[in-house]
Amino acid sequence: MCFFCHREGEGRSSTELSVREIALVCRVARKLGIRFFKITGGEPLLRKDIEHIVKNISQLERAEVSLVTNGYFLKEKVKSLIEAGLSRANISLHSLNEEVYKAITKVNGLKKVIEGIKNAVDYGLRIKLNTVILNELNHEEYVKIIDFASNIGADVCFIELIPLGIDPREYRKYHVSLKYIKNYLRKHCVKEYTRELQNRPVYVFSTGIKVELVESYGNPNFCLKCRKIRLTHDGKLKPCLMRNDNTVSLIHVIKSDMTLREKEKALERLFIKANSLREPFFK
Repeated sequence: MCFFCHREGEGRSSTELSVREIALVCRVARKLGIRFFKITGGEPLLRKDIEHIVKNISQLERAEVSLVTNGYFLKEKVKSLIEAGLSRANISLHSLNEEVYKAITKVNGLKKVIEGIKNAVDYGLRIKLNTVILNELNHEEYVKIIDFASNIGADVCFIELIPLGIDPREYRKYHVSLKYIKNYLRKHCVKEYTRELQNRPVYVFSTGIKVELVESYGNPNFCLKCRKIRLTHDGKLKPCLMRNDNTVSLIHVIKSDMTLREKEKALERLFIKANSLREPFFK
């Protein structure tokens, strides 16, 4: 696990929702207009039932399912995931240098991840490479990663390190602003625009790939256009990555003896409540 992993702002718990319970919540979310579902972690490919989760969501009308993965198990899983209905994958690739990759992830797994990425591309899966930029480790690799992505036809997302789930001393050591990368992208792209989701800047290269920047911490413009809501592994709705004081628990409904229709109606109300608690963390 990467030393800066924040597990989507979740704490640790041995409790996790079943495939059927996840499907129930996602079905209600789809009825309320949510169409894009992203399965995250931790590492979602550690779940042995991940294909069943993907299949249940992908069968909802006009739903699109993606996932975020470190890519370590992707080579073995990609075919079954696509068959289950996976549309896209965000794959963490924090370095193309084996020693640096191992220092970041604590695993000597770069070759296996590269194989997984190339296998996914061969199967026609849409790919985005996620790279958290770290001072003293990978901060000079951005051009190599862009070139690698261009060669395989993958998009890229460069992410600024945030002080969540990380020791403050490590944050101060490894945090670096992405301004120097932004300057490079502006000089070398053929088109620049702002994505509606979270006001993310996007740079299009002549090779056709897109490079996004995620600079979320202390950024009111980012928060202003955030529409995400997270379902935690233990059954809570989480409107903001940075907060745990405004979550809404669904578990008492999910585990109840209500009829399916009653559960769906109760969950709809809880979704609406969770959404009403949404506000920009940085203003």
